[in-house]
Amino acid sequence: MILSISYQLKIFLISLFIGLILGFFYDFLKLFRKYIVHNNILVNIEDIIYWIFMSIIIFLVSLYQNNGEIRVFFIIGIFISMLLYNLLISPFLLSLSTKIINLILKIFSLIFKAISMPFIIIFNILYKPLNFIFNILKKLLQKCNFCVTIYNKIIKLKIWSLKGDKTQDE
Repeated sequence: MILSISYQLKIFLISLFIGLILGFFYDFLKLFRKYIVHNNILVNIEDIIYWIFMSIIIFLVSLYQNNGEIRVFFIIGIFISMLLYNLLISPFLLSLSTKIINLILKIFSLIFKAISMPFIIIFNILYKPLNFIFNILKKLLQKCNFCVTIYNKIIKLKIWSLKGDKTQDE
């Protein structure tokens, strides 16, 4: 089917927009990987899922706009816009996103410190007396354990000697 120049330009502009979307979502995936560490297997699985999802989007747009016909300028438009996005927009967007995420993490860290500070102060105040009491109890338990061990040995000796006496009487 022969397409008019204006319709081909429309499809080309749509392909440029799709390339920008592909690049943006891949940057999102990069940020996700930066803050949540992954092993190589998960990275490969994420990439496969990403490309399957993006292939479906490209196919659906091609089907809707171009009746499923694959045009070379459509593919070229996607690759050109992805390349330009990665060279021009991606570094700025990743830098800005990283700064924003780090700022949010610092704010959460400060909030956590503010909430946990009273508990830390109480712990530091109570630590030395409780540790002292714990050490005394530990020493008492060790002495009691020593006493119980000696008591058990004495009982075993008496039982053994009683058994010996019983066997001699019979």
